[in-house]
Amino acid sequence: MSAEKNEVSGVELDRYGMVLSIGCAIHCAVLPIAMSLLTASGLSWIAGPEFEWAILGCTFILGSWRLIKSFVKHRNPQSLFLFGMGLVFFAAAKLTWFDFPYNEAWFMTAGGFSVAAAHFRNLRLCACCHVHTH
Repeated sequence: MSAEKNEVSGVELDRYGMVLSIGCAIHCAVLPIAMSLLTASGLSWIAGPEFEWAILGCTFILGSWRLIKSFVKHRNPQSLFLFGMGLVFFAAAKLTWFDFPYNEAWFMTAGGFSVAAAHFRNLRLCACCHVHTH
């Protein structure tokens, strides 16, 4: 086996990033509704801040690494703009800049979908390019 077959390609990383971001968005959208069910079923750790920060950390690391690397090759900032917008939504949720019902859930959901859209845009951008490998 060559080292190339063992490495994860950039396209796969974008797919992982999309799945992680959409999972984050669904988690944040459903969490206020499912809070009592999670506690009753023993899965309250899913609603804990440690789990949430772990998802955010993985999203940030994977997105930053993959999208900046792709930007260097393509010089197309659209994916980075979507990723940045998602980070602003995450910051708005965590810093409680706004005070309305379920503001964290709304902003975190919007952030998750924005980051997923950034990875999707990057996938489309890389699919059009056959000159180099990712």
